[in-house]
Amino acid sequence: MKLFDDFKRIFKVSARLGTPIKIGVKGTVQLIGRNYNKDGVLEQVFNKTLSNAITDDGFDLICDTLGLTSQPSDITHMAIGSGTGQGTGDTTLSSEDDRQTATYAHTGGQKTCTFTATFTSVSAATEYGCFNDASAGDMLNVADFAAITVDSLEIVCTITLS
Repeated sequence: MKLFDDFKRIFKVSARLGTPIKIGVKGTVQLIGRNYNKDGVLEQVFNKTLSNAITDDGFDLICDTLGLTSQPSDITHMAIGSGTGQGTGDTTLSSEDDRQTATYAHTGGQKTCTFTATFTSVSAATEYGCFNDASAGDMLNVADFAAITVDSLEIVCTITLS
């Protein structure tokens, strides 16, 4: 089940129960970097969690999920870049370097979902975002961070509804 289906289900249940709908959306991103020695043995693990921002396009995607008969495309990809200064009004990373397919996960009854992607040969990554297309698309969220140079970078984006 995809993120947009989860939003629709929450709103349908709330409407059926006659409860007021108040919803907040926030995101966090966990960066897990790994460096290996020349023999392929893991030498170092970098692990940092920080907040990220839902973009204006991301909120439009969420709203369109609730009201349009033709639903927007699912979030399917995550990208990293070497730029900075991205905010909620941006629609792309400032300097995208790599885009990978993201794995979506959600457990029924929970108010969170995750998108996970792994990047290899990461050089000075400083930004990331989730997208609904393999090469363009709408950017759901974005975060800037201090430069990371690792052999492998796993990014776990968590979207929390409250």
